[in-house]
Amino acid sequence: MDISRDEAPYETSAVPDDDEPASVLDAGRRPLSVLDWAALIAVVAGGLNCGLIAAVDLDVFAKILPYAASRAIYGLIGLAALYCVVLLFRLGEEGADVPQ
Repeated sequence: MDISRDEAPYETSAVPDDDEPASVLDAGRRPLSVLDWAALIAVVAGGLNCGLIAAVDLDVFAKILPYAASRAIYGLIGLAALYCVVLLFRLGEEGADVPQ
């Protein structure tokens, strides 16, 4: 990409104005829903628990919950991970639609 001194390195429309609110700047993006946040938090909690199991052989869910409840939590974390895969692709498609 060859840019002469007469050309701007970026378009002025791509640079956000301080006068415009953030909602106008991100009009093409949909905010994360409550389900999105819940799935992300569950995956992070499950990942931290797996890290503790690997590092110090400590299963936090099994320590604080009965066997059946911890199995149910593991199942929910698995479903949340599947949902996060879908969320990842959805956010990737939204990012590809935004002109740069």
